[in-house]
Amino acid sequence: MNKLYYENTFLLNMTQHLMLNSCFINDMSLYHGKMGIVLSFAHYARYTGETIYEEFADELLGELINDINDEVPINFENGLCGIGWGIEHLIENGFIKGNSDEILVEIDNKIMEWDISRIKDRSIKSGLAGLYHYVSKRINSTNNHRIVAPFDEKYIRGWNDINIFFTQQNDVTILLNTTGNTPGNNLFYEWELGIKDGCAGYLLNIIFNKRSYQNKNKYI
Repeated sequence: MNKLYYENTFLLNMTQHLMLNSCFINDMSLYHGKMGIVLSFAHYARYTGETIYEEFADELLGELINDINDEVPINFENGLCGIGWGIEHLIENGFIKGNSDEILVEIDNKIMEWDISRIKDRSIKSGLAGLYHYVSKRINSTNNHRIVAPFDEKYIRGWNDINIFFTQQNDVTILLNTTGNTPGNNLFYEWELGIKDGCAGYLLNIIFNKRSYQNKNKYI
């Protein structure tokens, strides 16, 4: 059995495993749940040209949006910042159509309830850095129908007042930093499903390391 055949068979079996099991998870997050899996399949559909993956990503995204509730935390790893960041990424890169200001207005309002001057955690997963990446992405949205800014002036002044600098990262860097470690064995049915140390992250690492894919995507 040649290496290419094995790799293609492995990927096919893994993606089928991921599709079969993703609908049964309750986690909606970017790192561990449905949002990360949606991003992986959206990119994989573009990478392979297979519409079945695009259709699956759309279906899973619909489930995710319907399930968002007040109990979802704010942070980037497990909560609204990561979910909203993912939706904005899908829109600005042409995976889905829609007005992000309308789709994300409730998330924006929820995030403005956080008093950023009192947050001591500076991490991307659970603290200010993750919040910054979401807020920055929303402010710099490619939304051409914007009438009102997503955050009010008082909230933006709050960021200026705390005088903390975070390095702006492009989407691919953020996603690849999110994927964590590639699982150390080929028993994909034992892996996590999400981006972090899981099947979805394995897909993203394959996609973003292919130069042919990188050259045809504006955000690389």
